[in-house]
Amino acid sequence: MADAYTRIADAIVPSVYAQYSFEEHVQSLEIYQAGILFSDPSIASKLSLGGRSVDMPGWKDLGNDPSEPVNDDPADSIEMKKIGARREVAARNVRAQAWGIPDLTSILAGDDPQKLVVRRQTDYWQRANKLTLLGILKGVLADNIANDGSDLVRITGASIVDTDIIEAAYLVGDRADKFKTIWMHSKQMKALKLADLIDYVPSSEQGGPLIPYYMGLRAVVDDDIPVASGVYTAFMFKDKAILWNELPVNTEGGPLEFDRKPRQGHGGGVM
Repeated sequence: MADAYTRIADAIVPSVYAQYSFEEHVQSLEIYQAGILFSDPSIASKLSLGGRSVDMPGWKDLGNDPSEPVNDDPADSIEMKKIGARREVAARNVRAQAWGIPDLTSILAGDDPQKLVVRRQTDYWQRANKLTLLGILKGVLADNIANDGSDLVRITGASIVDTDIIEAAYLVGDRADKFKTIWMHSKQMKALKLADLIDYVPSSEQGGPLIPYYMGLRAVVDDDIPVASGVYTAFMFKDKAILWNELPVNTEGGPLEFDRKPRQGHGGGVM
């Protein structure tokens, strides 16, 4: 794919008294404040060693074998049980992005887009990482459907009603009450609001926004939720359901660097 640059035609060339403005991005970032993601310093240290992934071995819990009565027979030894091990893998995602700005664009626009690039980096990467996270979750669902008979997926078609969330939660049996958050599309939220099923709780921040809850689950609404053939996916999470670590960039220029090419733009220069 060819490089794309912010050309003169893409900018607004204002009068000298006008001020260049930027329209804030409208995508929701609430998923980062919902308590779903957590970091583990030990995983971060392993990621810093290189490799495409990190193995995370661990021990399984003790089984559900019933306890046994004791007696005074020296020849009667209790049978030994063993514990099993599990292996999980943390995948590494290495991502980058670039923006091109000819010098002439800044001159005629009366404002430097380069400043906007610097100012909006954090929000951009939050949105980009969110899309990466959604891609990972889609893979988890696909794996469950392909290899586990969809035992953790509740299919409702294009509809959503109050019983759907209950049915979905109880796919995990007596652990159903461990779910704390539901991540859904705005059209799903609209259906639940029309049914008067949403409660609002004040945030802990004084003067902060009211937080929507559905049947005790914090409702996070996001239109980047996967949609296919009119069917909207919703995800349910317990607290700290996803391990997510971000490592500092070790390249020479750091996480954000500028590469100016003075000969491009027929000598006008391109940043």
